[in-house]
Amino acid sequence: MQMLSGQSPNGLSQQSRKIAFFAVLLFALSGLISGFAVGAFVHPRIGTGTTSTGPGTTSGAQSSKTSQSTENVNLGSPEIRDFSYSEVANGSTSYIFTAQIFDKSKNPIRVSDVSCKLWLTKNGDVNQLLLADNAAIPRAIDEIQQPFRDEVANGLNFISSSRQVQPCTPNGKTTWSYTVSSSVDPGTYYLVVLADWKGKSYYWSWQAIKIRKAD
Repeated sequence: MQMLSGQSPNGLSQQSRKIAFFAVLLFALSGLISGFAVGAFVHPRIGTGTTSTGPGTTSGAQSSKTSQSTENVNLGSPEIRDFSYSEVANGSTSYIFTAQIFDKSKNPIRVSDVSCKLWLTKNGDVNQLLLADNAAIPRAIDEIQQPFRDEVANGLNFISSSRQVQPCTPNGKTTWSYTVSSSVDPGTYYLVVLADWKGKSYYWSWQAIKIRKAD
């Protein structure tokens, strides 16, 4: 059978085939463009806010408090900063004693419930005195206001805002101002600073001084 001129074997003309081809091509391009649009819309974005580093933990600076401690305080040896090696027992000359209170890592303490006491003794074996009876003296935090064994009672008269027992200064130096009572005999003495946290953690340092009578 003779075929009509310009028709394909399947009965479609050359022009019809071109139209169909372009229709399919446009349809394919349309689907591809739609795919890109959807992909751009749902693509995850890199966050610029706070980054979570673990359950209940947020990266960044954490707040700190210099108030009553909620965890154990592990005290280190107080560092004596200021003192007078020679002092006069006249009840009127004022002296300054300053100590920096540290924790075991040599960082200044950051809590306000550590007690500091400055006291005077003639007993040079301070370690034996304070460690006796299973450290009975520093463990008895309720009695810290009372004179310690071998303490020269009323030997120091505290002045200004100083108290013999006072809170150790958080993040700073703890200072006492005092005069030496005229009742104190001349000789070699030891100024002892005791830092004590609730009778559970404690440390001390001492400094030998000379006390003389007024001229």
